[in-house]
Amino acid sequence: MPKILVVGSLSMDYVVETQQIPQQGETVFGTQFKQFFGGKGANQAVAARRAGVEVAFCGAVGDDLLGQQLINNLADNQIETDHVAKIPASTSGTAHITLFEGDNRIIVVPAANQQLTASFIQQRLIDWEDLSMVILQNEIPQTVNRALIDRCCERGIPVLYNPAPVTQLDSEIIGQITYLTPNEEECKALFSELSIEEAVQKYPNQLIVTLGAQGAIYHDGQAVRKVPAMALTKDQVVDTTGAGDTFNGAFAAAICRNLSLEAAVQFANHAAGLSVQQLGAQTGMPYLDAFSN
Repeated sequence: MPKILVVGSLSMDYVVETQQIPQQGETVFGTQFKQFFGGKGANQAVAARRAGVEVAFCGAVGDDLLGQQLINNLADNQIETDHVAKIPASTSGTAHITLFEGDNRIIVVPAANQQLTASFIQQRLIDWEDLSMVILQNEIPQTVNRALIDRCCERGIPVLYNPAPVTQLDSEIIGQITYLTPNEEECKALFSELSIEEAVQKYPNQLIVTLGAQGAIYHDGQAVRKVPAMALTKDQVVDTTGAGDTFNGAFAAAICRNLSLEAAVQFANHAAGLSVQQLGAQTGMPYLDAFSN
């Protein structure tokens, strides 16, 4: 079975549902409060594991009760946790999510996630030859991502880099990445001088831009390809938190299971469509057998 290494963030998501977004200085009532396991790295790891590949996780939590809960959640999802560091005198990461009319606004407090170091990873990760792909995002220090991209490039290991939250990338890094998967707004920030169609044409079979309810777009070397999302009614969309992470994890798993790029994007769109029909980033992430139903 293919094996993916996800290096990224773990956090607890605290979700408040409301029928009114507060303005500055305003207090409003929420309709309910829930908490879920999250962090972009952990979300993508869970999505990939449920999509049918082995997954190992490397990240950092605080030396607190929440940190142990985050590790246990990965283990419960059959994800290897040997490379998760507990940072002394640090708290674990959290995300604070306001859910309004099926859409979300998120504030992330990285905490221990920002204390992950490249040296820790280099010391702990030995079996690089077993890896089919490495997945990265931007909720850990950029120095860690850069070191990992260099190492993967040296060893010929494909890298999927989800540039969220968005930060600028130089051309050298882009040249080392196998798949770059921003959403529409992140793509505009990364390639401000280009339209999305021009950007995917510049990076064929590499840049895949997710478009939410409109699906995803990429260039196959000959033409721009738009892959539609699952058709859903407004009532079916419960929570979009984690939809992008579901796409990335499922896409990586599909590629590692030797699906074509087009088929992998279709598979990932389907997974994301299933995920938004339940509350919570990881709760609705589908298992492989859901795709045959």
